[in-house]
Parts: sequence; C-alpha cells; structure tokens
Amino acid sequence: MAVVLAVLQLATVLFSWIVSSAIPSLPCRSMLSSEGIRWFMGSFVDNVSSPLLVWLILFVMAYGAFTHSRFKEVFAVNGIADYRQRHAFYVALTVAVVILIVVVALSFVPHAVLLGVSGSLYPSAFSSAIVPVCAFIVVASSISYGVACGRYSDINEIFEGLYVGFYKLSSLFPIYILAVQLYYSIRYVLII
Repeated sequence: MAVVLAVLQLATVLFSWIVSSAIPSLPCRSMLSSEGIRWFMGSFVDNVSSPLLVWLILFVMAYGAFTHSRFKEVFAVNGIADYRQRHAFYVALTVAVVILIVVVALSFVPHAVLLGVSGSLYPSAFSSAIVPVCAFIVVASSISYGVACGRYSDINEIFEGLYVGFYKLSSLFPIYILAVQLYYSIRYVLII
C-alpha cells in the first residue's frame, strides 16, 4: 500500500510538471516549480497534523489496551472461562456504562454542556469528541478488565498495554502520511 501511494505521489509530481509546461493555460500548478517546492516543504506539518492523526493515535492506543489486557478473549469463541474473567468482564462493563451515562448526561439533557450553541449535536463539542470518547471507553474498560482479572499487577504493565499497539500497528503511520500528502498534493496541483 505504501509503495502504491509513493508511486501515485511521484505520478502527481510528474503530471503537474508536464501539464503545467505543455498547457500553461490550464488551472494546474507544478509541484516542481519554486512555489510548488516551497508549498510541499512549508505545509507538510500543517497537512499531516489533522484530527485524523489524533484519531489514529487513539485507535492504536485503544487497540493496544484491548489486546494486551486480554479483554478481546472475552469476545472469542470460548468466551468467559472462569469466575475471575466473568468478574473482570462485569467490572469493565460497569466502567463502560458509567462513562456512557456521564456522556449522555453531558450531551442529551436540555441545555447540556456538550451541545452546540443552537442546541444541536452537530456541530458541537459532542460531535467533535465522539471518537476520543469511544477510544477512552475502550481503554478504560480494557484497563479495568486487565486489573480485575490479574493481567495487570502494576502501573508499568498498564502503560505497556497503552503503547503495545504502536508496535503492532506502526505500519499505519507511514501509510497515513503518504495518503495525506497525496491528497493535499492533488488539491494543490488542481487548485482546489
């Protein structure tokens, strides 16, 4: 996937150069011009730093906590094996329900804090925070499950659960960077 994105980026650069040189009347900017190179270098950080990157980081952390705490084994074919796992599942479920109750109380009652100025859910703080809240629910439930079933015995193991997802899913970050740069390069070339 990364190779395909890199080839598409290179094709975009070459296409923009050929089209802007051959047909200068078309509304197309060259990425090999001084302006294009300045844009590519100068706006790289702005292009990559988006809410999507934050969501990707939160997803990777939630995935790491979910798998490392062995909470995913509850949803496997075998299900809950013993009393300790069942108790840990109920603890995790309680944590998730409490968080959901707090979110509902902050979002769906009249004059709620997370509603927008017009009283709607979109656009509002609630709609902006839905992905982080979902990730927080997964992380908090997974950590609670890990502590309750004995998987986590100290704080270091909890932190390991939060960053182990980066080992497993680290290949998503170069793909994200290449995809976002390709998207913004196409927008730059086509003056969108």
